[in-house]
Amino acid sequence: MIKHTKNLITVSLAFWLICTSIFTKPVQANVLVVASDEWCPYICDNAHLPGFLVEIVNEIAASNGVKVKFALTPLARALDLTQKGKVDILLALTSQHINDFQLQKSRLSFGGLYNDFYVRASNPWRFQSITDLATALKNNAILGTINGYEYGDNIGNLLKNNAAHIFSASGNSPLQKQLKMLQLGRLDILLDSRFTVQYQLSKLVNKSSRSKASSMPESAIIYAGTEGDFTPLFLGFSPLLSKEMIQLFDNELINFRENGRLNKILAKYGLRDWHQQSTTEREQTSSPLLEG
Repeated sequence: MIKHTKNLITVSLAFWLICTSIFTKPVQANVLVVASDEWCPYICDNAHLPGFLVEIVNEIAASNGVKVKFALTPLARALDLTQKGKVDILLALTSQHINDFQLQKSRLSFGGLYNDFYVRASNPWRFQSITDLATALKNNAILGTINGYEYGDNIGNLLKNNAAHIFSASGNSPLQKQLKMLQLGRLDILLDSRFTVQYQLSKLVNKSSRSKASSMPESAIIYAGTEGDFTPLFLGFSPLLSKEMIQLFDNELINFRENGRLNKILAKYGLRDWHQQSTTEREQTSSPLLEG
């Protein structure tokens, strides 16, 4: 996601207020700059439902007298800014992201993901092994990914060797762009996590159900398989942020889990605590449950 940040959104206690100058000036000691691209239901461009990670971070900060400023920022740019200390916290990162950019990491996971594949209903392709994906790309299938995201070694190596057949979306809302392209037949296969895809698809279904026009059955998007196991996601912290601040977020997540506040936040998005789910459970239905 190399495209520069646009349309940064303002928020007071709820969500989004930040201007581009925040990235070019030293951050005040009592203000944390938090960034992510839009990846609903983790991080959403919605003042009423800003995403469960945004709500968790916002409430932890508020309960400890810490001010935060959020910015919707393409992931590749946000990683660079966090590494340089111009962003304090980057949301929903894998361990690989954190290691590659030499960031500090929360001890606890703040959500998780799977490598899930989606196709149009008219496409018979299904993922059972990495060979299936390699064969599809050799046969000129176009795979949609998101620029800056990490998918593990197996898929990562395949992407490098088949760059001509990969479309990597960027910008603040890349998944929405990829879903639209898949529906239109400009992509053959989409790779993302079931939690985000199902959340976006449920919104599309609700929108279409209110419309008199019915979509063509072959344009419907369906689940086509999963590569690998559940991958935990962490908060990535600037190398300049204190260990005490990082520990604060871990400790408060434990408190939120114990006092029931975490479940109340997740319930707004139709989710359950990822910590309470088995990492071996393979949820392949349309029900968006966080696991880990």
